[in-house]
Amino acid sequence: MYRLIVVKGPNEGKSYEMNGTAMKLGRSSQCDIALDDPEMSRSHCYLEIRDGELWVADLGSANQTFVNGKAVDECALKNGDEILVGTTKLRVESDATDVPAGAISSGEEPVVDLGFEHGEEDAAAPKKNAFRPLIWAVCAILVLVLAAMCIFDPSLIGLDSDADKKKVVIAPPKVDKNLSIQYEKIEADTNNIFRFELTIRPSEEKQGTEILRVQIDDLADSGRHIRKEKELSAAQIDELIGIVESSGFFGLEKAYSGFAKPNTLNSYSLLLTLGKKVYSCKVENHDEPEPFKALRQKLETYSKNELGIWAIQFSTDKLMELATESRQIGLKKYTERDVTYGNLFESLRAYHDAIFYLDTVNPKPDIYPQLIDEFEQTKSELNKRYEDQRFLANRAINLKEWTTAVKELRIIMEMIPDREDARNKEAAQKLLDVENRIKTKR
Repeated sequence: MYRLIVVKGPNEGKSYEMNGTAMKLGRSSQCDIALDDPEMSRSHCYLEIRDGELWVADLGSANQTFVNGKAVDECALKNGDEILVGTTKLRVESDATDVPAGAISSGEEPVVDLGFEHGEEDAAAPKKNAFRPLIWAVCAILVLVLAAMCIFDPSLIGLDSDADKKKVVIAPPKVDKNLSIQYEKIEADTNNIFRFELTIRPSEEKQGTEILRVQIDDLADSGRHIRKEKELSAAQIDELIGIVESSGFFGLEKAYSGFAKPNTLNSYSLLLTLGKKVYSCKVENHDEPEPFKALRQKLETYSKNELGIWAIQFSTDKLMELATESRQIGLKKYTERDVTYGNLFESLRAYHDAIFYLDTVNPKPDIYPQLIDEFEQTKSELNKRYEDQRFLANRAINLKEWTTAVKELRIIMEMIPDREDARNKEAAQKLLDVENRIKTKR
């Protein structure tokens, strides 16, 4: 049995069991595992059990599928692996346990013979036990450890009876875990200059907090300029410290330089401060050392996840194409809003995607104001229909027309299919209560 536990993201704390050999995961309510993550594709990845192993396969998602920080097309998973889809991180858990070599297959528990339960008739022919030397060795080690503890701390055996003596407890030295990062990437040629800058440093306004800032300048692509920042929690700083400490960055040389093609520049510089340790490394027109490359890619991925700027990896033309496609879906679902109850919700979600794709596009295209109006119109109509339907459901409950109440509540859940939406949760709770009343009545 495999389970996926959401350890980070909008659905944090949720658990999903693999109830079949294959399940689709994505943002669409049609997926087997539907997650409320705007940075996830509608059909993001595919989970499948092959010969008892759990596999994940990316479905051509916009933001890719990552396993333990590495982008994968498909990959076998094991217990404890972490999958990153959009801003959502899931941990794989498995109920499978390994059977130790030499375990008894019949189900009987192994018996360790210490030689204490044999009668006199067995004394002449004692049986050898392979475990006995090991047990005696363990006992001897325990005796030695206990003796050493008593020597260094006589109070363990009552020899230190002087109540006036006070033990001096030496506290471990306080480790300075302050973290500062300054990272800059420049990729330039005769057609474009692309600059990505990431900084993490203490806030000047709020003591004890650190701020993540990202600045992106893409001169060739319609002159896109992005500035975003976010306050990081202590847990997030600890996570970043773990990434830095395990990266091998502090063992690199100060600089790596080479020769580039004419009129091109590829430059990466990274300055880290961790406690009292300060170290910098610059790679210019040279193959990146693996520890450097792995660390800077993790920092880029982390900032894109936290600040929601994955769309920057696409050109303006591509973002316009994606936004247009999503808007067409929104228009189609809105036109068919009376066909099924969930179409208005799907229309609203498609409009939201279109707006997200255009977030980093500047200047905004001519369709942007109209797109916002269509989004607000769809949202308003969905809210009105929900309130009307909620009134019908509550009236049926007040009149104790339980069968009618079940029907009206199920319409609400179809109208708002997102299980994390407060409106869906309220309807689900009322439906459970009504169904229990019907069972009690029977």
